[in-house]
Amino acid sequence: MYRPDRCEDEKPLRDVYVELRDSEIRNGGNWTPVTKDKRSRKRSKITNKEKVMEKQISKSSGIRTVLQDFAEGSTFHGLRYVAHQGSFIGRKLLWLMMICACSSVLVYQIVDRVYYYYDWPVTVNVRVNYNTSLQFPSITICNQNAFKATLSNDLNRYRLLESMYTYPDTFNEHDLERLGGQNITLEDLFLQSAHQKEDFISRCLWKGLPCSTDDFNTTMTDHGVCYTFNEGRNQEYISSVGVENGLRLTLNVEQYEYMPGPHDAAGVKMLLHANGEVPRVHALGQAVSTGAHVFVGVKVFSISNLPLPHGRCSEHQLEYVDQFTMDACQMDCLTTLAKDRCGCRHTYMLHKNGDPPVCTLYQYYTCLNPLIDEFPSIHDKHCDCPVPCNFVLYEPDISYASTSEYAVNKFLNNTNNDKEVLSAALLKATEVTSRMENATFKSTVSLAENFEHTLVDVEYLLLDKLKSMLDNLTANVNESYSETLDVYNHREYLYRYQEYIVQKNFIRGRDAMEERTIHIVALAYAEFILTIESRIRMLANENFTDHSARIMMHETTTLMLQNRREIINLAYDNYSTLINAYDTGLPIFNYSFEGLARHFNGPATPKHLIMEARVHNNYAIRYGERFGQYLNKTIERLDWLQELSDIAYLNSTLDEDRMFYCREEFKYYMRNFVFARSVFYFDTIEWPVGILQKRLEDFNTVWRQYMSVMENILQSLKSLLLELNKTEMLFLNPLSKVRQDILLYINDGSVTKMEIVELLTSQLIQDGMSEFKMFFQNIRVREANLIDWNNRMEEDVIQIWQTVVQDIDSIEYYEYTNESRFLRNFSDIAEEIRSTFSEIRTMCQMSQVVNNKDALFLDALEALIADARTYKDSIKIDSDFIKNNFLQLDIFYRQMSYEEINQQQAYDIFALLCDIGGSMGLFLGASVLSIVEVWDLILVQLLAKTRRFMSINASSEKL
Repeated sequence: MYRPDRCEDEKPLRDVYVELRDSEIRNGGNWTPVTKDKRSRKRSKITNKEKVMEKQISKSSGIRTVLQDFAEGSTFHGLRYVAHQGSFIGRKLLWLMMICACSSVLVYQIVDRVYYYYDWPVTVNVRVNYNTSLQFPSITICNQNAFKATLSNDLNRYRLLESMYTYPDTFNEHDLERLGGQNITLEDLFLQSAHQKEDFISRCLWKGLPCSTDDFNTTMTDHGVCYTFNEGRNQEYISSVGVENGLRLTLNVEQYEYMPGPHDAAGVKMLLHANGEVPRVHALGQAVSTGAHVFVGVKVFSISNLPLPHGRCSEHQLEYVDQFTMDACQMDCLTTLAKDRCGCRHTYMLHKNGDPPVCTLYQYYTCLNPLIDEFPSIHDKHCDCPVPCNFVLYEPDISYASTSEYAVNKFLNNTNNDKEVLSAALLKATEVTSRMENATFKSTVSLAENFEHTLVDVEYLLLDKLKSMLDNLTANVNESYSETLDVYNHREYLYRYQEYIVQKNFIRGRDAMEERTIHIVALAYAEFILTIESRIRMLANENFTDHSARIMMHETTTLMLQNRREIINLAYDNYSTLINAYDTGLPIFNYSFEGLARHFNGPATPKHLIMEARVHNNYAIRYGERFGQYLNKTIERLDWLQELSDIAYLNSTLDEDRMFYCREEFKYYMRNFVFARSVFYFDTIEWPVGILQKRLEDFNTVWRQYMSVMENILQSLKSLLLELNKTEMLFLNPLSKVRQDILLYINDGSVTKMEIVELLTSQLIQDGMSEFKMFFQNIRVREANLIDWNNRMEEDVIQIWQTVVQDIDSIEYYEYTNESRFLRNFSDIAEEIRSTFSEIRTMCQMSQVVNNKDALFLDALEALIADARTYKDSIKIDSDFIKNNFLQLDIFYRQMSYEEINQQQAYDIFALLCDIGGSMGLFLGASVLSIVEVWDLILVQLLAKTRRFMSINASSEKL
């Protein structure tokens, strides 16, 4: 049962004591001091009272009482049930468990919210703002082709640019030095050769009013020389939407002026960007082709990002530009690297007052270009370019329409007159001015005189010089062919003759020996040895007692061994004959070849080749000797068998070991004899035939090569003669009419220039010029081919003669037949052949006779034709010309609004406190005041304890 403490509602005695003393003093009473003895007694009493009071204070102010009081009055739900004195223990434990569980969940929720808060979450707020006016973006427009052909040619840089951009992967500083461009700066190269904005911007309207090229600034970008509208301090604004309230451009890309450059496309590249922003046209620009009407609707986005810790945006001071953007930062970093490494920059890189200076081409190829290629891989290491916190983004919405024929004609004519009438009037005016203007007329006369002079030279060159050279060259080639053919026929005949000799007079002897004796040596040798062995065993059998039968058996055995021995001896004699024939080169037989007398066989025999057959490799040497050795060893084994037979006949005994040894060795030598015979026949007896056949095959191969080259030469010469006649008929004859008309035009004007132009630009002249160019191109190409073929034919002829003259197996035959031409020193013969072909080679060098006369004539004729075409083209402008060179570009706002995209904090400290408070109320029924109660409890207890301690100390001091 709950009993309240009896001291629960009483004040601590010490506090009462202190209060009484203080009250007495405040009321003016006297706190009577006592004597020493009284004081001692009184202090003793007080001390005892204080001890009693401290015990009462300790008991009444214990932590249990304080916590019970706090629990009874706290706003934390559930604590009162845990602290209630009348509740049974199970109920208290249940409430305590629930409080602990809810407290755990509360702690987890608070920790989770704190972690979420320190993740610095953000939200993106998109808001559309409607304005009465909007700043128009800066617009940078670039021609896709960086260089203008005529300007480059005027600066003598056409070949330099062509080499730089036709083969960019292989072009280097050595090519630059060869073309003399080391000291040209990149700025001069791009600016002086670029398409000029006066030609590029054909028509300009801003808000429906005309604008000029002065409203465009020349800008160097990563795409080349570009032109920027609305760049600078005085920014343009618009207050209405639509095409009429924007920028309208008609651009002429001058595609007829295009030349090799860093870009291959035709048209323009456009970039919309904020004022002062570095335009990266090549990387971010939009491509627009010619012959189109392009509508560009602009959308504006104002973007604001949060810095750390909520975001990643940041900005820092750049060295070469004031306004921070990612592109400007990257370009600033690249410029810094270029300055540090190369001491210069590209034209589109940033600078301050010209520092760093623009690189020369030599610096570009030796240093800057490798750095630019390397920059993407080293960017992260050297550059710190975060996203800026605030920037404006212009997004183009592009749509296309084809340029109509009506618009083209309207643009071309801009008049109500019919085009044919205009063309006729233009033709008439041009005809007059072309004759009356001195410069133009003198140019025409100069072209005509040059044409006349070169035409005379070409006619003489074609109809006299070249025709004569081709005829003489054909005759010399045929003569050389006749001489070489005779040499070939003689050598080819001798090869066949020598092969015949080897086949019939050597190998045929081997075949006869093989057929008669040699093949019998190993014939059924296994059966033979087994038969002999069985007969000897019968003679050694003690049960075989029939004397007459034994005599017969012994005699037949002896006869078989003698026959085999005689066969082997004959084979050995044949082998000796073969060896002797191949060692001496003397034939075994003497067959005649194709009715030729037999006395020619000896000189024609390839003795050196036949003797070489015995020693040309290790197999020939080894098995040539073993052939005879195996025969001798076999004869020895036959003698051993005879001894065994005699002993068996006389004693009826048999040495089994020796019998076994004889049998196995006989078979061993027979097997090896068969192999040695095969190798001997292949590597010695038949080897010369293979060599002769190979020599003949190689000789025929050289001859076929020679014939192929010779036929190519003759066919090429024949083709050139035909082309020469065709050129005369299809080209020179029509040009005579042109020459006459030009003289009439110059002298009396009875022929108009248009008539000459029509004739010069006719298909007849074009076809004739093609034939003419083809002929002289073939002259030069075939000259090189003819010289090459001549060299190859020379080598083939020398090789043919070398084969004939230096064949050691044929010298005896040449001497016997008195072929003195083949007995000469080969170096003298080779020198004569080279001299002959040197003359032919000289005759093949027709280009020296041409001496560039065809090029001079073609230059004169093409200059005349080019003048005619220029005259003709000057009065011909059609829709294709417009569509290939012009485009229309309309840039405008679709609506007077912009989107503002802001990053905002998704979770602040107030939201964190609210979440914590909500969790406390949800799980413990507490609030912020509950936390204040806890702190109040702690502070009050600390304050009370401090005051009691101070009162006791003060009382002790007064007593």
